[in-house]
Amino acid sequence: MKFIITILTTNLVFGFSSSLSDSSKFTTNEIRFYSDVTIDSSEIITNNIRILGGGLTVYGTVESQITVIGGDVHIFSSAVINGKIVAIGGDVQTDGGAQINGKIVEASLDQGLIYRETFTDSAESGEKNFGISTFSQRTSDGWVHPQPDVFEYNRNEGLRFVPLNWNWDHGDESLIRLSFSLGYRFSSGEFIGRTTLESSLLKNRSATLFASGFKTVRTDDEFRLPEKENSWAGFLGRQDFYDRWDETGFEAGFGFDFSYLKVKGKFVRATQSEIPVDQDLWSFTNESNALRNNPFMDSTNVEYLEGVAAFRTASYSPLKTGLAILSEVEMTLKKNDSTLTDPSLRLTHIAMANWEVSEGVVLRNQLILGMGSESLPIYRQFGIGGLGSVSAQGYKSQVGNHMAQMNTELVFTEEFTENWFMVKLFYDAGMAFNSSDLVDMGTISEQSDTLLQSAGIGFGWDDGDGLKMGFNFAKPLGNDGPIESTVRLNFNF
Repeated sequence: MKFIITILTTNLVFGFSSSLSDSSKFTTNEIRFYSDVTIDSSEIITNNIRILGGGLTVYGTVESQITVIGGDVHIFSSAVINGKIVAIGGDVQTDGGAQINGKIVEASLDQGLIYRETFTDSAESGEKNFGISTFSQRTSDGWVHPQPDVFEYNRNEGLRFVPLNWNWDHGDESLIRLSFSLGYRFSSGEFIGRTTLESSLLKNRSATLFASGFKTVRTDDEFRLPEKENSWAGFLGRQDFYDRWDETGFEAGFGFDFSYLKVKGKFVRATQSEIPVDQDLWSFTNESNALRNNPFMDSTNVEYLEGVAAFRTASYSPLKTGLAILSEVEMTLKKNDSTLTDPSLRLTHIAMANWEVSEGVVLRNQLILGMGSESLPIYRQFGIGGLGSVSAQGYKSQVGNHMAQMNTELVFTEEFTENWFMVKLFYDAGMAFNSSDLVDMGTISEQSDTLLQSAGIGFGWDDGDGLKMGFNFAKPLGNDGPIESTVRLNFNF
């Protein structure tokens, strides 16, 4: 009988095909398998595992470290990786929707020890520069070569159609990448696009040199709401929450990817020009409403330096405790072939901090600070008010070369309500002002009535991958303005 028990145990661990189950109780620090291993969707793996000569298929949750030697790894969309998966001598395939909160390390021996690290690439709230990714994913993250959506719809470009987004890097084996995007603006009837040549450096490709030629749209309003949601607002309700301008030229720069910290710097020489508003833009409702005009601008040749730094903790996501920080600085050196004796500066700092107060209750916070020179052109100034800024207030009802904005909300998730919907209580506040107001700090402190504020309640639901649709009801504070009702396809921030 003792011999039979030994045989059964050996078959469990060293069999041709193994499947971990909830009834498995591991008492050693590391379990070894010499076969293919499948982690079912209901399983949570907390022990370290080493797989020799077999493959790994993950549907469930990994909290520990799994090392796969000589086999392939397939991570399905239902998987949650909070720990670490190391694949040596095999390929890693990750399906869309998988939550990579930990790390995936791939060392491909057959390609000359190519080393890759993959981190989470969530973008539930639209802040594309917060994503930490591998070299091969940077093009879609927008870190070096922004990959636009195929369709966008707005009051400046009408329908923007970008069907061609190509990348060539010899199947991710080459350290050189050539990227190409080409599209068409139907309102102005012109082609747009970008071509980028980049080269990665250092052992794990953590450094990048790049150069691009482009004709594209630019905006400073990406923090308000994702561009895809803004397109739906234009298509369904004839609304647009971005101000834009056209930029045509070239740029060259460098980037560093230090795990959860990214840094990028570039030099740009371009022509900035206005994109007219298309008042004939079709919409499903509100077709009689006049669309908002662009801020005034002249066509200008500029040269400027831009630096970006982005950081986030491994656990950052809208409904988990975590921190994300994005800082951008832009210095304009030359305008219309004239070198500026006093270079124009524009700085933006965004910090997001989430705290899971208790199970199913999350406190979310966002702070945005903006600072600019007095010479900052009107179309680059900061605006406070409107959706994605201070709810129930007029769109950019305050404008200046300085701004401060705070958004906070308490989210009661579906897990807490034990229903199919979540509930949000939120508060928004912000103020934009000019640097001349900073001369007398006492005066500013006494002008608290200029602070725009609002509060409200929201309802929404998700499918396990973030907010899919929600309804907000906001009331301005400090005045008798009406209650504003809005439909959101994402979190408020």
